[in-house]
Amino acid sequence: YENDPQIAQQKASYDRSALDTLEEYALLDQQARADGITVSPEAIDARYAEDFGQFRSRHILITINKDAPDQAVEDANALAKATAIRDQLRQDPNNQNLWNQLAKDQSQDPGSAESGGELGWVGKGQFVKPFEDAAKALAIGQISDPVKSDFGYHVIQVEERRGPAENDIVKRWFAGGFTEAAIKRHTKHDLLREEFTKRQQDRVGSPTEQVHVAQIQVATPRPVGGDYQAFSDQLKKVTDVGKALDAGTDFAEVAKQYSEDSATKDKGGDMGWIARGMITDLSAEKELFTIPAGKVSQQHSLLTTTTWYKVIERSDSRDLNDDQKKTMTDNAYPYWLNQQKKAHDVVRLIPGLEFE
Repeated sequence: YENDPQIAQQKASYDRSALDTLEEYALLDQQARADGITVSPEAIDARYAEDFGQFRSRHILITINKDAPDQAVEDANALAKATAIRDQLRQDPNNQNLWNQLAKDQSQDPGSAESGGELGWVGKGQFVKPFEDAAKALAIGQISDPVKSDFGYHVIQVEERRGPAENDIVKRWFAGGFTEAAIKRHTKHDLLREEFTKRQQDRVGSPTEQVHVAQIQVATPRPVGGDYQAFSDQLKKVTDVGKALDAGTDFAEVAKQYSEDSATKDKGGDMGWIARGMITDLSAEKELFTIPAGKVSQQHSLLTTTTWYKVIERSDSRDLNDDQKKTMTDNAYPYWLNQQKKAHDVVRLIPGLEFE
């Protein structure tokens, strides 16, 4: 298989992912030392148990008819029915016959109604958050109050819990040569990632300097499966965009003709107002906050895209709207990580991956 281009592409993807992780962990460790941040063994153990521990539960689900004309009445009726089921189960919470009967007669979960409401063993992130949060807080055997999710009202009982060592995923990792200590090193970096994400998110402030920007974006992914023709076609499009802009063609018209960003193409590339932290390409951000209004940026090439920008107007102090705040919050960690890579002059010296 060594000459198969698809396998070579997949291997390169794995190599990039491994390098990304090594870079990230080194930067997290270095910044944690610089800031005096430590992660205790107790915190790592608790998070490891939370991430990879599992629980077995059962439930009765009462759905809410979203087409009902009076949603308030429909919701109240569903809650009343779930509350009555809760009261029945609390009288004899471990009665299997009672669970079987209630699940069969009243539960509206087709996947568990015929099995006494049984849901099997699950881990973190496998159920909707309201269900998972409620289950996490329950003692073994306890019957929950009705828990509302997008599916309706759940009455839940957690029957058993088990630690990470019994998780099939962890077992496969152990079989593949991973140790518990190695997995916990990843857990430690998960905690550090969350800490630096929160710090970056806390810095989002308003009002702030902003630029009104338009863009032209063209996909330039690496060839997949030896399909160099598609790659060549995209490179030609990049050349055509550059020639059109150099010739003074209106930026909006070039965007409508060539840009592949569906959200902005038909608007002449208009992205709206941008604050620092809303895009994670630091070189592009630096240029956008430097060049004057009316100016077109240089070409900015990332791993899979090539982008040109035009600054339409500038503001030294403009309030952030909710969408902008959300974008900055979502981008907080990758933006911070790119800042760290730039500050520490991270350069890859592996052939074929130098410029990623």
